[in-house]
Amino acid sequence: KAFFDHQVVVFRNQKITPEQQIAFTRRFGVLEQHVRKEHRLEGYPEILIVSNVLNDQGKAIGVEDAGRFWHSDLSYKQTPSLLSALYALEVPVKDGVVLGHTSFSSTTAAYDALPEAMKKKLAGLKNVHSYVYYRNQNIQAQKAEQAQGDRVIQEHVLTPEHLAQVPDAEMPIVRTHPVTGKKGLFINEAHTSHIAGLPRAEGDKLLKEICQHIIKPEFRYEHQWQAGDLLMWDNVALQHKANFDYRLPLRRVMHRTTVRGTAPF
Repeated sequence: KAFFDHQVVVFRNQKITPEQQIAFTRRFGVLEQHVRKEHRLEGYPEILIVSNVLNDQGKAIGVEDAGRFWHSDLSYKQTPSLLSALYALEVPVKDGVVLGHTSFSSTTAAYDALPEAMKKKLAGLKNVHSYVYYRNQNIQAQKAEQAQGDRVIQEHVLTPEHLAQVPDAEMPIVRTHPVTGKKGLFINEAHTSHIAGLPRAEGDKLLKEICQHIIKPEFRYEHQWQAGDLLMWDNVALQHKANFDYRLPLRRVMHRTTVRGTAPF
């Protein structure tokens, strides 16, 4: 009840094993196995490693650029995730200051604050969520960072097998939460390629307007991580974004489990 009431819940000072994290999050439903098999924790396919730490071959042991844009996890799947749980094993600290915070924004609060005219305009409209669109955005961002002298992140190559698992999905912009019944905005800058049924210029303008509205300060929570944090968030009612204000040798290691949701309506 606390989780669905507040949308973000944090358990401090945890010392849990992968088995315990899996068992806990499984209480909320069926766990997902991420499409990026190379970044699953060995022996625990339900756990995705999120990390900038490199192995002996100079490759990251986990997804190092996860959450670059505002998004909700796996929104591009036909049954997007209900919730995610992220367990912090190591967090980057410089001069006593913790870096790499995560921003959350409530899409239900953002919907409630919309003018009635906008609510009516959005009712019945759909937007297309695309994993391919998301990866292409990441490539462009990586090229920009490389031009600034940052370390090159090796882009994950999408195989036909990967693409078959994540075809584009058309979703309602206004989504009803399957547990709370609240309405929220199920559209985001990372995964939404376009708004269906509208001329591209009109749709892009509306997409930008909605996405900027969702992340207004009054709808947001900024989480400053501590090692041992287990943080859960509602992927139906929230969007989130990572902050990349750290670089190696500052290390970040986290384990993520994700609970499968239901088809949006």
